[in-house]
Amino acid sequence: MPVAMNPPVEPAIRIEVSQINRAPIEASGLADGALLDLEHDRFAHADGPISWSFRLELVGPDILVSGSVSAPLSLLCSRCARFFSTSVRISSFFRTYGWDEHPEVLDLSEDVREDVLLEIPGYPVCRPDCKGLCPQCGGNRNEVDCGCVPPELSGDASPWSALDQLKWGDAPQGAAPDK
Repeated sequence: MPVAMNPPVEPAIRIEVSQINRAPIEASGLADGALLDLEHDRFAHADGPISWSFRLELVGPDILVSGSVSAPLSLLCSRCARFFSTSVRISSFFRTYGWDEHPEVLDLSEDVREDVLLEIPGYPVCRPDCKGLCPQCGGNRNEVDCGCVPPELSGDASPWSALDQLKWGDAPQGAAPDK
């Protein structure tokens, strides 16, 4: 029984365009997640190789590239501050490149990196019903019921409600006089 071979993980997304001629070509592969340059990012990390599949064709003097990209990522949840795994998928990668600028090899690495980074949500959430962190004790409310009473249920509807109890007669010297 033959063993299925995984395609090699390449450091960049480079496609030989010299073979396009008159018929479009299909190209696919895996690129190293390091291509995203997220090693020192506090909120997102590459979580595996980037999978890509493109169709390249000549349209006049240009090379038209269309296809899809999928990048597994580990993102920091904006509610509970825990990392979770997800995938960013781009189903409509679409670019044109001048044939004269790329007569042999077309490097799509920077454009793929840009598209993936733009697809990362501004406020990623590990799951839609994530309860987040308790604003009083900082505990993760997904993991433990801390027992803290929310301010709106404790009678303190506003963080400024303590100021409502001040009497101007109780004001320290130099404060505004009673009216």
